[in-house]
Order: sequence, then structure tokens, then C-alpha cells
Amino acid sequence: MEINKVTNAYKWSTITEAVAKLITPITNMVLARILVPEMFGIVATIDMVISFMDIFTDAGFQKYIIQHEYDNVIDKNKQINVAFTSNLFLSLLLWWGVFIKRIQLSSMVGAQGLEKALVVAAISLPINSFSSMQIAYYRREFKFKGLFYVRIIGLLIPVIITIPLAIIQKNYWSIIIGTLAGNIANALFLSIQSEWKPKLYFEISIFIKMFKYSFWILIESIIVWFSSYIGIL
Repeated sequence: MEINKVTNAYKWSTITEAVAKLITPITNMVLARILVPEMFGIVATIDMVISFMDIFTDAGFQKYIIQHEYDNVIDKNKQINVAFTSNLFLSLLLWWGVFIKRIQLSSMVGAQGLEKALVVAAISLPINSFSSMQIAYYRREFKFKGLFYVRIIGLLIPVIITIPLAIIQKNYWSIIIGTLAGNIANALFLSIQSEWKPKLYFEISIFIKMFKYSFWILIESIIVWFSSYIGIL
């Protein structure tokens, strides 16, 4: 039974990556012909800030959920809900911080005048808190077929929303709006299809236990972030 689950997961994971490698380059080539290079630079700078904050909202809990062995279903749901609640609270707090310090933050990363775009893009932080734990749950249960549909939604959003907006507006807003639409679609699809439903629940002892396990994962994520974005910085 376990062999069948692993084989099925490998099959859907391979299909997902194959489809992504076909659609993503085509989409990027189309956008490159519509938007000037400066627009991609603006989006990359904003993405740099959001992705850094996203590291702390997740805090390594996603890997904890995938790898940890639980006593029973109740224990598993409790810990996933603590991770979700922590993720949601931190993401809302960080979004509020972006809103309050938007001018200073934009100036710090060399994106003066893009305060509004940064605030709007940061809305993805609380949205992603709904899909992040769901993705971990799907991976833990080897439900890669469901993740395949999520990835397809993410690949089709640029075709349906981003490219038409880029043709009309010819600016970075088309990419930001398309990204938000994709995040919302993913969160809705995962929440509707999943057996686990997000629930606000917090227990300090569970949080400390999870954070102790995830601390070095968090440090690793920060190092990976720096290696990926040092050029943009």
C-alpha cells in the first residue's frame, strides 16, 4: 500500500514539473515581449521583500508538519492548527508593519515610489498562510494529485489574468495582481478539497516544541534567501 502511495506521488510530482517546464517559459516569453525589462526589475525587488517576510511567517513549520510523527489524528490536527494560527498572526502583523513603514521600507530596498505596490503585494502573506499548511498536509499524506491541480491553477493564472492585464496596462501591476489571484485561487482550492480545515487554535507548549524543531530550518531558509537574492540587493 505504501509503495503504491509513493509510486503515485512520484508520478504526479513528475507530471507537475514537466507541465510547469513547458508552460512557464512560454508565459515568460510572452510577458517579456509585452513589458519592458524595468517592470520585471520592480517585481523582483518587491518579491525579494515579500519572500523574506514569508520565511518568518512559516518559521519552518511546513517541514515540521511533513516530517513529524504524531500520536494520533487529534494530536496532528492540533499541531497543524497551531502552525496555521501562528502563520496567520505573524503574516497579518508583518503586513501591518509593511503598511506602517512602507515609505522607509521602499527606500531601504531602492524602490522609492512603489509603496502602494509593496503594500498590495504583501497581502499575499496572510493569503499564503491558508495554503502553506494545506500544502504541507497534502505532501505528508502523499496527495500529489491535488498539488498537481494547484500547480496547474498557478500556471494558468498568468495566461488568464496577467497577460491580458499586461496588454492593457503595460506595467508591473499586471504581475502583482496575477500573483495575488493565483494565491487566492490556490488557497480556496486547497481549503475546499482538503480533509483538514483551517481552525484558529493556539497552545504555547506545542508552539515551543515545534519552534525548537524548526529553528535550524528557519536559519537554513534565511541563508538560502540571501544566496538567491544577494544579486538584487
